[in-house]
Amino acid sequence: MFKNKYRPYLVIILLGLALYLATAFFDFSYLDDNTLILDNYSIISQASQIGSFFTNDVFFSDNDFYYRPLLSISLFFDTLISGQLPWFFHVSNVLLHILAACLLFALLKKLKSPAALAFWLTLIFLAHPALVQSVAWIPGRNDSILAIFVTASFIYFLKFLEKPRLADYTASLLFFSAALFTKETALVFPVLALFYYLFISEKKINIADKWSWIVGATAGILIWTFFRSLAVNGGSGLSVMVSSILANSPALIVGLGRFFLPFDLAIMSVLKDANLVFGLLAVIILAAAAIYKKGIPKKYLAFGLLWYLLFLLPSLINPDSRNAYYFLEHRLYLPFIGLLIMTAQIKFLKDLDYRRPSVYASGLALVILFFMLSAFHLPNFQNRLAFWQSAVASSPSAPMPVRNLGVMLYFNNRQTEALAAYTRALELNPEEPMAHNNIGVIYLGQGKLDEAEAEFKKELEINPGYDRALANLQDLLILKNQLR
Repeated sequence: MFKNKYRPYLVIILLGLALYLATAFFDFSYLDDNTLILDNYSIISQASQIGSFFTNDVFFSDNDFYYRPLLSISLFFDTLISGQLPWFFHVSNVLLHILAACLLFALLKKLKSPAALAFWLTLIFLAHPALVQSVAWIPGRNDSILAIFVTASFIYFLKFLEKPRLADYTASLLFFSAALFTKETALVFPVLALFYYLFISEKKINIADKWSWIVGATAGILIWTFFRSLAVNGGSGLSVMVSSILANSPALIVGLGRFFLPFDLAIMSVLKDANLVFGLLAVIILAAAAIYKKGIPKKYLAFGLLWYLLFLLPSLINPDSRNAYYFLEHRLYLPFIGLLIMTAQIKFLKDLDYRRPSVYASGLALVILFFMLSAFHLPNFQNRLAFWQSAVASSPSAPMPVRNLGVMLYFNNRQTEALAAYTRALELNPEEPMAHNNIGVIYLGQGKLDEAEAEFKKELEINPGYDRALANLQDLLILKNQLR
């Protein structure tokens, strides 16, 4: 297969399409995708508005936290083909995932991993069950886009180290800048590039070339900082970020577990409901691989873990401390690449003869297992009801998914079940926002005016100024006056 340099890429493309193309028939999940696409369609569908993508947060709201202009641009191009229909948004996610996998294959080979090992690891990435959310959930593409730009930047950085050329220098910095405008997590990439240069690279460039890359990366960061300041007013303070990361640090162990043993998947989970057992087993696996004489070289162990930690740590910051922190699996997308870089350097794996039937069969069995696990996980993303039912099942102690499941049940005219869901959400959190208002809406539809009024007032006690509760209460009082 590897005598033809294009054939592995063709296999990656075909297998990616075989696994994920069915998502073209999926609907919206109503977690962020409805806001990004449906609510803001009049903005993201207009070419004349592209400039505003760089001066507003991604939701075009007053939250001023998530700066994602290239995500908005990707959504704009999708609207040109399918308008507000979800099918091409899903197709784009699949194509982005396949592109990320192809770049990973190229990167692993660039890092001198045997082509056969790089190929099997790429197929594992392509079919990894914990990465299904990045492909099947439309907003999950932000992390695959980020991975594309970071991986491409790293490939050209490695080329620049081999032989400093203006084209590779420019490409590396352009892709790094694009990564910044995709997600602020890209800020850590220069740290990883510097680590690689100092402790792993066999090529040492002259001081002028070294400083030119550092200066270029700094310039990209300053440009990004300027544009971001136009869209985002401040952010979480340092103490809040540090305390948030410390409080949510068990997610690092959970993520490791889902890389090595992806059997405890969850669309969105609170740490209270997450299973740490698989994570602890993953730590044991890593420790064994580090101790084994034909295991992971120490420098690549450090690099892979640093990549994993630095790209995952920012996602542990909870911008709204009033609400629980939810661990979403799409955030594992780029961190997993670091773990795969590390795995690709295991001496035992590099020494295997991949032409042997037993080795080939073992790799094929693992890939098939991952394909099957992903295929079973995919239906959880097919529509909003399935999405929130799965979210509740994986996080039974979290009130927000239960409340949102109630909304989806209400949209499906299952009002009794919706009422039960809202009631359960309030049992989990007596101050759960919007729950009392939604109960009031159900009571209003049933003609229980006094009960509805009480619920709207309870909502406003918890959530003062909530516009829908205010409007609902006002309309109800007008109706009651008309009936007198």
